Amino acid sequence: MMRDPPPFTFGIALVPRSRARNWALVETLLNLTLASVLAQTDADFRVLVVGHDRPRTDMDGDARLSFLPADWPVQATGPNNDDSGRKKHALNDYVLAQGGGLFMLVDADDWVDRDTVAAARACIGPGHVGGLIQAGAILDFQSQRMAALPHPGIFPGEFHRLCGTSTVASLRPDAADPVRRDPFSILRSHHRWLEVAQEHGVQLASLPISASYLINTSENHSDLYGPHLAWRRTLTAAVNEQGQALDDALAAPFGLGAASVRAAAARFFHADPDARVIA
Repeated sequence: MMRDPPPFTFGIALVPRSRARNWALVETLLNLTLASVLAQTDADFRVLVVGHDRPRTDMDGDARLSFLPADWPVQATGPNNDDSGRKKHALNDYVLAQGGGLFMLVDADDWVDRDTVAAARACIGPGHVGGLIQAGAILDFQSQRMAALPHPGIFPGEFHRLCGTSTVASLRPDAADPVRRDPFSILRSHHRWLEVAQEHGVQLASLPISASYLINTSENHSDLYGPHLAWRRTLTAAVNEQGQALDDALAAPFGLGAASVRAAAARFFHADPDARVIA
C-alpha cells in the first residue's frame, strides 16, 4: 500500500522592520526566495514566515503561505542573533504542534533547489531524522558573481557547514525518542548536524540537491553583526575572484532568471564586477 507523502514546510524567520537597514530590500530579497520556493517541481508544500512585521510578498493570497506574528518585544540585534534563533524555534514548535512532517528552515535571502521537496520526500525515510544538503552555491548579491561550493579557494567544507539553508528535519510528534520526535531542537546548529547525529546514533540522508547562499546583501545578520566579520570580507573577496557572472544557467536550478535577479539588485546597488568587500 502506498503511503501519503509527509507534509513539507518551508520556515522563514524575518528580521524586525525596526532593525532592518532597508525594509524594501528585505522584502525584495524575501520575494526572490519565495520565487525560488514557488518553482518547486513538487508543489505540495506550505511556507511559514514568522516576524514582528508582516511583509508584502508575491505569495499574498496563496493558501500555502501563512504569517506567524512574533509575540515578544523587538530587541537589539546582538552577535548571536538571538531574535532569529527564537523565531526559528517558534517555527519548529508550530510545525510540530500541527502534526510534524518535513521541515526546512530557509534564510530570508537564500534560494532553494527546484527539486527540494521532491528530493526530501524521496530520500528521507523512516530510518532518518532528516537530511543535509552538502553541495550548493554562493552568490554575492551586489556584484552578481556566483561560485559552486565546496570550492578549494572559497570554502572547502560541505555546504551545510556554511549555510543554514541546508537542513531538513523530519518531525514526528508521536515518537518516544526525543531526537526522533524533534531533531531540530536536538541537532541544533546546522554546521554540527552530522556530528550530533552520530553522537545520538541516528541517521541523516544526503540530499542530492543544492541551495544558494547569498552574501553581501547588506541585510544578512552574519555579514553585519556576527563575530566573524573579517573572515566574511575575505569570503566575499574570494567569491568575486573565483566566481563567475550570474547567468540563466546558474540561476535556473533555483527557479530564477538572471535578469530578474540583476533587476532586483539594481534597485538598491550599483553592481560592481570588481567588488571585493562587504559594502
